[in-house]
Amino acid sequence: MERITLYLRTTKTSGKIKLRFRLIEGREVQLFHKSQIDADLADLKKFEMDGSLKPRVSIYNEKLRIAITREIEAMREAYNLLKDEGRVFDANDFEERIDKILNPEKYNIVKVEEVETLLDRFNRYIDGLKTYGTVSEGRAKIYRIVWDKLSRFLIIFKKAKYTAEQFTPEDILAFREFVINEYKYVDKYKAVYGNLPKTSVPTKQASINTASAKLRALQAFFNELEENDEILKSPFRRLTKKRRNEALREQYDDPFFLRYDEVQQIMTADVPDSLKETKDAFLLQCALGCRIGDYLKLSMSNIAITDDGIPYVQYLPKKTMKTQNDRREKKTPLMLFALEIVKRSSFKFGVLKYASGKSGYNAKIKKLLEHCKIDRLVNQYDEATGTMLRVPLHTVGSSKLCRKTHIDISNKAQVNMYATGLHEVGSSAVEHYSMLEIRDLFTLLCAAFNQPQYRVDKQLNILLDEKNEEDDGSTATV
Repeated sequence: MERITLYLRTTKTSGKIKLRFRLIEGREVQLFHKSQIDADLADLKKFEMDGSLKPRVSIYNEKLRIAITREIEAMREAYNLLKDEGRVFDANDFEERIDKILNPEKYNIVKVEEVETLLDRFNRYIDGLKTYGTVSEGRAKIYRIVWDKLSRFLIIFKKAKYTAEQFTPEDILAFREFVINEYKYVDKYKAVYGNLPKTSVPTKQASINTASAKLRALQAFFNELEENDEILKSPFRRLTKKRRNEALREQYDDPFFLRYDEVQQIMTADVPDSLKETKDAFLLQCALGCRIGDYLKLSMSNIAITDDGIPYVQYLPKKTMKTQNDRREKKTPLMLFALEIVKRSSFKFGVLKYASGKSGYNAKIKKLLEHCKIDRLVNQYDEATGTMLRVPLHTVGSSKLCRKTHIDISNKAQVNMYATGLHEVGSSAVEHYSMLEIRDLFTLLCAAFNQPQYRVDKQLNILLDEKNEEDDGSTATV
């Protein structure tokens, strides 16, 4: 298979150059192509020679990336067309064919009026979600990931020109299989994956829950097309109920979280300097129970204090702020150990810069838990073998564990109204946790995490010499 790379032959260290490309196939074929792309050398430093972005590059020239991709695709198409014609061709033929692909108007090549493809319509749908604010920024990114996967699926299976009407129930099932096993296609279709950041290239089998989430996003898109009478019937509704349920099926392992004594174990553990920041960040996130996207944006401006001296964190949850009716802020009181972490860190944790990767936050959480000997065995399903594994908790640690831990420990501190028989399951009368006032939440959290109750002044100084009167007449001091 042919290989196309940038061909940089310059002694310049700054400024712009015209990009050149080289196509190689085996030892017999070597073709060069000079494009009309003016590229800044500073921008080029962020790209690999195959046109893909270098690892961990998040800020780059998007127009240049698109231009490089377009040029490479035109070269590949021109080369394969010339090969298919079965005649001898040279560099001039190659350049002419590329020019015809990139600039058809110069050769009076009349394009048939284009019908909007499935990918184009899906792209418009995603832009609409962002424009009209019907989903959160994070949810819009998930739809974009689905678009990317769908585009690779359609390209690989030669269906890139499909319209929404042409997408069948069989395509849904094939796309599901593709999402789960996409890693198997990477080596065979290097051209499709060459321009992806390396962190986005699948390397292992995805879970059925991942596939289900992608299909549900696609289903929402087709539902809208049907409601707008753009298609007669969604391909999801054309599936039998049994096949649709199977395609959208989700399976979850037994929930795992840190128990109270394990949180205490981490609190009191003496960790090396390389893990001290991770320990603080992890414990504070357990105390707040917020999602990683919200945690990253917290600063001292998110701190407030009640009239009776209880400090708390307030923020609009990123995931739901565009969909909830009242845009109610999440307010979480700061337990004593959380306040101490906030005061010495001001929410500035370098370890949060990268969540994933070998040296990211999640990886360091695993190291922290392993160092603290959090090795209780938990269940984890192995998609590849179809078996349930028993693995040490530290091996599956991540930022999600913080939220699970916060919710579980807090929940166990509440009276279970279902068990008393006073209310039916699902009754709104037991939805206490989200309706409690800050003082009640503070009492609940301090009881759950075995922390002393306290009060602060407006500068967050702890008031050691004042007794804090509680509703039941008891007092608590630090």
